[in-house]
Amino acid sequence: MAVSRVGSEPPPADRYRRLPTGTHGLAPEAVERDQRERLQSALIELIEQKGYQAVRIVDLTKLARVSRPTFYGLYRDKEELLIAAYDEVAGATVRVILATYDREGTKEERLRAALRAFAELAVAEPQAMSLFLLGAFGAGPNVLAHRRRKLEELQAHIRASRDRATREPTGDLTVEFIIGGIRDVVAARLRQGRASKLPALAEELATWAASYPSRPPADLPGIERREQRGTGDAPSLASERARRAQGRLPSGRSDIPRLLIAKSQRERIVDATAAIVAEKGLAKLTIPEIARRANVSHQTFYEMYPSKYDAFLGAQKVGMHQALRVTIDAYQEHEDDWPVAVAAGLRALIDYLSSEPAHAHLSVVDTFAASPEALDIREKALAAFAAHLRRGDELADRAPRVAAEAIAGGMWQVLHGYIANDRIAELRAAAPHLIYFALTPFLGPQRAAATALGPTDSP
Repeated sequence: MAVSRVGSEPPPADRYRRLPTGTHGLAPEAVERDQRERLQSALIELIEQKGYQAVRIVDLTKLARVSRPTFYGLYRDKEELLIAAYDEVAGATVRVILATYDREGTKEERLRAALRAFAELAVAEPQAMSLFLLGAFGAGPNVLAHRRRKLEELQAHIRASRDRATREPTGDLTVEFIIGGIRDVVAARLRQGRASKLPALAEELATWAASYPSRPPADLPGIERREQRGTGDAPSLASERARRAQGRLPSGRSDIPRLLIAKSQRERIVDATAAIVAEKGLAKLTIPEIARRANVSHQTFYEMYPSKYDAFLGAQKVGMHQALRVTIDAYQEHEDDWPVAVAAGLRALIDYLSSEPAHAHLSVVDTFAASPEALDIREKALAAFAAHLRRGDELADRAPRVAAEAIAGGMWQVLHGYIANDRIAELRAAAPHLIYFALTPFLGPQRAAATALGPTDSP
């Protein structure tokens, strides 16, 4: 199994030792399996060292000790190898989690066992787990979609196991939310080089996850879960601001201040970038198309951004800043009543994302295909959201310290599911559930649901 070859220590000299040549009596299938495992392990190791984009076939064959003809006899290209490696890691992870989660015991006992097993796997195989949770930057839309499908399969397995335990099928978002929170906490520790802290966190995460009942209170409106995915070609995602990106200030001599002109040009570039990424994906983002849609010259573009990736990061920062601003403004209007403030902030956030689908897609979905810098921006935004949730600790001492961080990650996962599957128009209907998820560890499910269903000033 490829995942078993990946660890946090420097690779031993014999990790990629070739099988004996000549007459060795090994079945061809065993030889091929060994070659595939070596190539998958080499790819995971090289992605960790230099990033997916910089990995060359010659690097892979040299480290794995296979020939180029052997590589091309096994895989069409580097992307096919990455998908195979991802499948191997995902399959091993799912087997480990389900083997413990499906045992006899209470819901909390099963959660604790599964989380301990997952934490131990992350400590033993940090590079492989980073690939599973974060993907590979710059790997393209096919790999991103494949990663999403594998994570959805894990959710489906756990949901089916829960339904068997409760003997009643449930169609809510609880499993998706809890897995998203756990995944975010684990991924953050892996990125920070703190995988050794995960076993201690497993107990806290289990306590947090167990605070959510198997079924939300009956008062919450039902949500229809649908697994259909976006087509990847969604012009409907072009927001009103993105469509306005093609507008421009008057050309020629003008009395308009230079700073205002530059501000307009930067806004148009940002909105055009968001629209293109939402419609076509990051891999098809080009400077000529950004410049054309934003109605700026190439020279003007390069005065604003050194590269298309810098424009992407600029658009991400704008989207994240706007999302934070509207959320915090709404929160502060009700700051004297913390549960109501959280509810108001989340409704404002959902209203913003619904009104700016192109920016929502870029910031929430495309971040994972971009760069480590894009994930840094995302993590800072999530930390800001989590900071406003930590006031809940004053209301209940039963919530574990990791609760606010896990809630922010779970929120992101639910939003990601709606936006990635072209269901952003349905987000407002999910608002009560997201509010309920945010408040339950601090207030308990019944009070959280009552606040989620309370009056709102949102349209």
